[in-house]
Order: sequence, then C-alpha cells, then structure tokens
Amino acid sequence: MDGLRISVLGPLRAWRADRELDIGPAQQRAVLAALALRGGRVALVQELLDDIWGWDPPASAAVALRNHVSRLRTVLELDPRAPTVLVSVAGGYALRLDEAALDLSRCGRFSTDAVRAAEAGDPERAVRLLNEALALRNGTPLAGVPGKYAERERSRITEVKLILLEKRLGLELQLGRHADIAAELSALADEHPVREGLRALQMLALYRCGRQGDALAGYSKTRRFLSEELGIEPGPDLARLHQRILQSDPELAQPFEAAPTTAQGVPHEEGTPAPIWISPAQLPPDAPDFTGRHETVAHLRRILAGASSQPEMAATVCVVHGMGGVGKTTVAVHAAHAAREHFPDGQLYVDLRGASRDPANPDAVQQSFLLALGVSPRNIPADSVERTALYRSRLAGRRLLLLLDNAVNGKQVLSLLPGTAGCAALVTSRTPMACLPVTSRTGLEPFREDEALALLERIAGPERLPKEPEAARLLVRACGLLPLAVRIAASRLAARPRWTISSLVTRLSDSSRTLDELQAGGLAVEAAFELGYDSLSSAEARAFRLLAIPEIAELSPGSAAALLDTSEDAAETVLESLATAGLLESFDPGRYRYHDLLRLFARHRTVKSDPAPARKAALSRLARFYLAGMSAALRTIRPDSLLAAALDPDFPGAPRFADRAKAQEWVISELPAILGVAVQIAHHPTRAISADDARDLGRMLVLLMPFTMPFSDLYVAWGSMVSLGQVLLDEAEEDDDAPAIVNACAVLAIAHACIGQHEQARGFARRGYLTTEPDDRVFRHRLAYVRGTVAALDPDSLDEAVTHFTDAAALCQVLGEARFEAQCFLGLATTHLARKEPGLALRYSREAFTLSQAAGGALDRVLALRRLGQALHDLGRHADAVEHYTEALVVCDAHDLPNQRAHTMLGLARTHFAQGHFAEARTSSNEALPMLALLGDAAGQRLATELLQSIEAREGLVQGAH
Repeated sequence: MDGLRISVLGPLRAWRADRELDIGPAQQRAVLAALALRGGRVALVQELLDDIWGWDPPASAAVALRNHVSRLRTVLELDPRAPTVLVSVAGGYALRLDEAALDLSRCGRFSTDAVRAAEAGDPERAVRLLNEALALRNGTPLAGVPGKYAERERSRITEVKLILLEKRLGLELQLGRHADIAAELSALADEHPVREGLRALQMLALYRCGRQGDALAGYSKTRRFLSEELGIEPGPDLARLHQRILQSDPELAQPFEAAPTTAQGVPHEEGTPAPIWISPAQLPPDAPDFTGRHETVAHLRRILAGASSQPEMAATVCVVHGMGGVGKTTVAVHAAHAAREHFPDGQLYVDLRGASRDPANPDAVQQSFLLALGVSPRNIPADSVERTALYRSRLAGRRLLLLLDNAVNGKQVLSLLPGTAGCAALVTSRTPMACLPVTSRTGLEPFREDEALALLERIAGPERLPKEPEAARLLVRACGLLPLAVRIAASRLAARPRWTISSLVTRLSDSSRTLDELQAGGLAVEAAFELGYDSLSSAEARAFRLLAIPEIAELSPGSAAALLDTSEDAAETVLESLATAGLLESFDPGRYRYHDLLRLFARHRTVKSDPAPARKAALSRLARFYLAGMSAALRTIRPDSLLAAALDPDFPGAPRFADRAKAQEWVISELPAILGVAVQIAHHPTRAISADDARDLGRMLVLLMPFTMPFSDLYVAWGSMVSLGQVLLDEAEEDDDAPAIVNACAVLAIAHACIGQHEQARGFARRGYLTTEPDDRVFRHRLAYVRGTVAALDPDSLDEAVTHFTDAAALCQVLGEARFEAQCFLGLATTHLARKEPGLALRYSREAFTLSQAAGGALDRVLALRRLGQALHDLGRHADAVEHYTEALVVCDAHDLPNQRAHTMLGLARTHFAQGHFAEARTSSNEALPMLALLGDAAGQRLATELLQSIEAREGLVQGAH
C-alpha cells in the first residue's frame, strides 16, 4: 500500500507515509468512510447511495458517487488508471487495505489478541493489548463525516470503545488494581448510567478500597436514574451485588477470579454455579455431490472466517436468499462446514420453516438453543426479554456459528442473532430480508450451464454425458438450470440406467407434464413452489397467476397494470412483493421476469383458478396497452403525424414519454413483448382471435412498419409478420372491416417484400391502397409509400417505385407531415441509387437531410447521412462519403442505434476499400460483422463477409505485384 494509512476512530484522516492526504469535502469523506468501515467487503452502488444520501437520493446521486470515487482514486492510488486500493467489483466498490493500514483493523487485532491472552490466563498481557487498542481512539469517531450512516457507525464504534474499556477495567480489577481504577470507574459509571456492568465494577473497586458507603451510593445513583428516566429497576446481578455489599460479604474482598462470574463480570449468587459450556455440532451433513457455486462459497467462507478476528465489530450476519429450489440450504450448509474451524465453540442449526404455513416460533427456537448450550431448563426465563438477555450473554465472548435456515423475515431471526462479535449467523430465506442489519447479503440465481451439467454428471454418472452431450444441454435447460430440478432429473436417470438422456428430455418437453416429471423420492419442484405460493395473499396469488399468461420475457409495472386491471403504482407494489417472496426475478429497475419453471407453475394455477374469459381479457388489455404505448411514442417522435389520433385506443394508464429518446427506449425494450403478445393472441391453440383483438393487433403492427415511423433502431423478423398479417387479414375480411383490411395489407406487403416475395408484396400493397378512400388523410399517402417501398425492393419495378414515392411525398407536403416527407425523399434516394443515378440520389438525400435537421429525430438524420454517403461514394467522392458516414456514426453512438451503426460501418468499409485503404476497410467490416450477426441480419452479414474476402484478395494482388 506504499505507506497508505486511514483513520476512522477519530476524525476521518488519511496519510501516505508521514504526509497527510486531502480527502476532500464532506460528502466525499462520507464515501471513503462507508468503504473503509466495510473492512474490504464490496459495497454495492445502491448501498452507498443509501449510506450517503439516505432512502431517497437525488437523481444526480449516482453520478456524484462516481465522481467522488474518481477523485478519491487520485488521492489514494499511486496510479489512478490502474486502481488497486479503491477497486470496482461486481456492481459496487471495495477498499482493499492491509490490516495495518486501517486503525479500526489494528484495534480489532489488539482486541482479539487480548481476548486470547485472557483466556490463556495472562491478564497482564491482555490489559496491555486492550490499552493499545484504546490508544488508537483519538476523539470523536468519524468526526466531520455527515449522514445517518456515519451517525450509526459513530454510535457503534463508541459502543465498542465502552465494551473494551469495560473488559480492560474488569481485568485490572482481577489483578487487584482497584485503587488505581476506582476514580476512572466512578467517572465512567456516572457518564453512562445505564451500563450496569460499569457500575458493578465501580462498586466492587470502591468496596475493596474500603469505601463501602461510596459503593452503595453508586448503586443508589443508578437505581434513581433508571427509575426516573426509564421506569425500571436495576437488573438482578447488580441488585445481588448491592445486597452482598450491604451484608459486607467477605468473598467480595477476594481477588476477582475467586468467584464464578456472569458474562458481565459480576459474581454469581453463592450456591448457584455457572452453567457449563457445551459445544454443539448441529450442522446438517454436507452434500457429498456439491457442485459449482465456487465464488459464492468462497465469499461466504471469507466473511464467516473474519467474524472472530474483528472483535470491535458487531456480530457477523450473512443472508443467502433466492427462489425456491435454487439451492440456498445446500450452499449455506456447505459454506458453514467450510468455515467450521473458525468456530471452535460450536455450531447451532434450525429450520425456521419460513416458506410453510407454520413457521417456527423464535421463542421456542431460542429455548432449544439455550438447552443445547448447556443451560438447565429450570434456569431458562419464561419472559422473552430476560430469555434473550440470557441467550446473548451465553454467546458473549464465544466463537459460535448459527445456521438459521429458511427464515420468513427479519423479525423471526432478530432475537436469535448474537449480540457481540466473535459469533456469526448464516441465514437463508426466499426474501432478501432488506430490513435486517447484515454483514453480507448474497442472492442466489440458477446454475450456469456448466454447473448444471457438472451436477448432472456427478449424480447420473460420468459415462452418460459424453454419449449424449447435446441432449444433456437440452435437459438442464428444460430444468431451467434450477439446482433442485437438475438434481431430480439426474436422480431419475441414476435410478433408471437404461433410460437415455434424450428420453427424459422428450418427457419434459410436454409442458402439461413437465412439473409432474420433476419429482423423485421426497423431492419435487412443484412442492417447493407451492410453499411460496401458499404464503401469498389472495391478491398476490391472483397477480402471480395472471402475470404469467403472456408469453413474454419481462414485465414492466405498466404491462403488469394492464394485465391486472389496476393502477401502475398498485401493480409495482405487487410486483415487488412477488420479487421479495422469490417468485419473480428483478435484475434491472422496473423489469420483472419469471423463472421458466415458475411461469409454468403459475400457468397451471391460472388454468385451475381463473375462468377462461378472465384470462383472455387480461391478454387483450395487455395488447391494448402496447397499442396505446406505440401511439404515444408516435405522438412524441412525430408530432406532425396524423396517424397517432387514428390509431390511439384511449387506454387508461397508457405510457407517456418526456422526449423522443424515452419513447425510442420504451419501444426498443418492449418490442419482444409486443411481438410475443401479437403471436400469442393470433395463434392461440384453443381460441380464435376476436374482432377487437384483431383490430388492435393490426394497428399495433402497422405502428411497427417503417412506413409509419422509423422511430427506433429495430430489426424485425419479417417471416413471422407474414403469418401474423394473414390471420389479421382473414379476420378483417370476415368482419368486412375496411380499415383493418388496410392495416393487414400494409403489414403483409412490407413483410413479403422484405423476404423477397415481390409479386405477393405488390398485390397486397395495391389492394391496401385501393381500399383507402380517395380523400383519406391518414392512410392513402402511407399506402402510396408502401407501394414505393415494395417496388424499390424489386429490381424490375424501380420506375414504379419513383412514381409512388413522388406521389406520397406530394401528399405529405400538402398535409404538413414533414418527417414523413423526408422519409419519402429517402425512398426516392434509395431507388435512384438502385437505378445507378447517384446525382438524383444525392439531391433527394440532401432534401431529406434538410427536413430531418429541421423536424426529424436522430434516426432520421442517420438514415439521411447514410444515403448521402452512398450517393457520394457512387459519384466517386470518397472523402466526402467518409465524412458523412463518420458523422452518422457520431449520431449512432450518441443515441444508441446499434442497427444503424452496423450498416453505417458497412458503408464506411465499402468506401475505404474503394480508396485502397484496406486496413481501415478491414477494421470497419470486422466491427460491423458481429453487430449484424447479433441483429440477425443475414443479408448484411453476407455483404460484410464478401467485402472481407475482396479485401483479402486485393491485398494478395498487391503483395504479389511487389
């Protein structure tokens, strides 16, 4: 660390060697304090925001945090560009310091060594070590650090100081130094009147100094304060000591160790021996086939191992949470066994049955723990407060590990947690237990595929996977990578050596039987899910069922509100409840999803519990919500468009967007769900599409078409649009619904054209155009544009394309739709490029660019710049083409347009190649190719690959010439 030191036991300060560092303003100091106090553990960004700004941080807090971290790195790091002290780790930050670099850690080491010295019968050395620990404290802890987190830590560190003082003074008393410490004890006992341990030590010291009256006066002070301020009497230990001083008990004058003592250092009443200590070993057996989770187990073991090495800290509490079947207990038991050596005083275990309808009573658990620790049943108080005090006193000074499995909430485990350092509690729960003060919180997710395959191999046998590697992968995927499901599937294979892996995959592929197949012996995935489902309220259970109906990957609060027919706030509340219960996953703010098997479980439940009309209505509301969102996006991005009003369903709770960027972001994020719902409604296996649904889907798909608004950087799988459009057209024809026929024909025309079926595309485009009325102000010019687009994609119909685009542009100008007029000009530019007329293409591209600058969005500008680049390339003006392509890339990067960026890079590569700049052409092609593959653009991938081959061939010719 090159002499780096940090102090938190007084004013927050930092040094490198002998030079004090400037650690910045108050808020930046708060960041450093929050990281330093975690002792090297990772602090998630959200935890730091809460620490510094509280529960409601400003919108700029995350940016401010990054800036504070960056400035701290310039102070603390030798090379801020390669940080080794303040490092970024897994969505947060950690301060990596040697033990000697932080005064809090040095204080902890002294304290630990002191405890061990006292246990080894060397109180003199223990006193010296405690004095060294106390000497590190220099004024008010964290002085100058703002915030409630700093206040809490300040109080905690101050409390620890008092504990160390009490330990040191107790040892001094044991060594017969009562005269030396009497004055110090009197001052401390008066300053902290509620600490009866300090008052007991003061009374003993004064009594041994021959000051019986002063000792009794000290008791009266405490009793008066507790009565007047808190309405309570002193505890039984202090009251007994008072009586013994009144009676001049001769044993009190003996050295302190002559009498058995309580955890507070007060002698026991004569004739009542201290209970013996029993070291329990209650951990369940470790799984012999434990597989994977290496990072998680290593993290837990590291945290648990540190519990006994930092006595100035609070007790260590680790929470492991996740959905049912994800392997929380297995991981916790394995980690507990791995850390056993650090807890020589024993290990306690309890199943708190938190996921059942009959969770364990913490009072009964506490009693069973006391019995396991050697306390006689008759000595266990009936009163819960007294019992908790006895329980924590019994654990004080020990190194004991508690495994509290399957907790329902923080309230259930709070009274079971140790009160002092040295002990540790490992808690598992389906909920993250956000309100419980913890040292570490670990959320378990399903296995990675390699982990799932490893478990399958260990249980089913190593000889089976090499024979069917692909089937093995399909099997673990069918299990949703859920550890419990993989274990059950593997166990079934192990019990049936003649079964092939493929045969089990086939059985699991039938969704009506999947959950039935995933049970073996006493294990069943469905039973694990039922525990969580049964704990839900009726409203939460209904939401859990209905939200699983749509075949979409993710839900937002808005889409959930549509499904549940409620407000967005109410929907978000229930989504959070389900996520907290481990029945939904939420990895990003405002986005929720089911595990595949949980979705299947929920769908089985909705078929049993919710009538078919209710399920259909939920899906229809969701489709209408997406239609409303698309219409709102159109109004935001193209305010001059006449289409939004024509297609707006006036849906309550429709999305609203502050600007074009937000509208584009919404459409991109929701596009998979929009298409998924459309396919689900149109191709439902048991229910024909209704006229209302067909009408809504037709409008929704029209809004995705490029002739409507290229508002987002989308790449649509046009093949699926053909079958969707045909279903919508059939329903529209049956109902003789002319607007719906227009919509369906428009979708079919574009879809057929994009997959190269030009004759069908022309037919649908012509039919849609002729179905519109001559004076139609919304659809007629759009269908003219569709006819132009269809013709432009057919090399034999380019003249026809020019006519249709020209007609559409003229109508746009009359109607005042400048953005759509620019789009028509781009169509003309594209057509003239195909006709080898780059001069005309350049003219129309410039007109489109001018209109997009005045009224368009980022995508309009990129499209215009791309066409300008193509036209200039074809005119041989390669340097100008490169300039326009480069400008387009700047816009793509600024507005996150990956599709357009890929095609712009492809155009740039083509121009570099024409200039003979082969290295630049190769770089651009190589950058475009994976982006095009990710987008599924086969034609673009082919062009990029052909260009790379041409570059290689040309370079070979050049090298051969030399």
